[in-house]
Amino acid sequence: MSIGALSVVMSHEEVLVIKLRMWQMRINEELKKKRFNVPVHLGLGTEALVVAISSIVSNKDNLLLTHRNAAFNLVRANDPRSVVREYELKSEGVSFGQLGSMNLSNPEFGVVYSSSILANNISVACGFAFSRQISGGDTITVALTGDGAMEEGAFYEGLVFAKSHKLPLLLVVDNNNYSMASSILQRRCDINLESFCQSIDISYFKLQGNDVTNYVSKLSEISKGLRKNMSPIVVEANTILLNQHAGPTPGWPTDPMTVDLSNGLVIAENSSDPIFVLKARYGFDTYYHFENMVMATKLDFGMQ
Repeated sequence: MSIGALSVVMSHEEVLVIKLRMWQMRINEELKKKRFNVPVHLGLGTEALVVAISSIVSNKDNLLLTHRNAAFNLVRANDPRSVVREYELKSEGVSFGQLGSMNLSNPEFGVVYSSSILANNISVACGFAFSRQISGGDTITVALTGDGAMEEGAFYEGLVFAKSHKLPLLLVVDNNNYSMASSILQRRCDINLESFCQSIDISYFKLQGNDVTNYVSKLSEISKGLRKNMSPIVVEANTILLNQHAGPTPGWPTDPMTVDLSNGLVIAENSSDPIFVLKARYGFDTYYHFENMVMATKLDFGMQ
């Protein structure tokens, strides 16, 4: 049975979640071998969110990312091998080997900006959204940020500016509880994002559960409203990162986190893993048949 035939069972987005997990885990294996001279921030555990966001962003929209942009660039690229070539700093890379990883963009496919500076992309996103508002049309600007960026002034200033000027901006906050190695509890007080949004009259939505089908449905509805009403919206998603902050996982002999492609694509046997969510939905036999088919379609990254 071909992957195309199996897509009758699974949606395109579900298939892409599985493929994205495989691509990331293959890159993780190469990180263990110290293949790349640039830091790579994988997004294992975020695949459902990444695929859902990508599904609502056209190539004419603006997508602005953070240093953790690997998963998004892999999904958005016409050929994910071009992202690997970028990590090798080769001219065949998505940005001709000039940007590396933490600032990797791909304007041709909607990724107009990525920033390694915490919360920096929010201010830039406001500029893009303001420009689109002036020029007209129904295109939107989508910016990704995290719970760490909520501690920066640019986060609040950007949202106030966006609301004041009624900008077509969707700000997605990926709340995984960690900024590098420190948890929210270790570094700051709790911030009620929903209450803050209410205080300046910005619509707020929350995503949780790692169900890509549910995420696509909700984000599609949200993006349609944004294109029509042209007023900023905040979406908060709870995720659990299944890899280290950067580099390979495991990264050292006593590393408690274990990621190995030889163990299959499921990393955590609970809903923190969007791949497990698919396995639970379709059942052991159906899911693993599909995983095996995806794993058999070897995309040559030039990896030994």
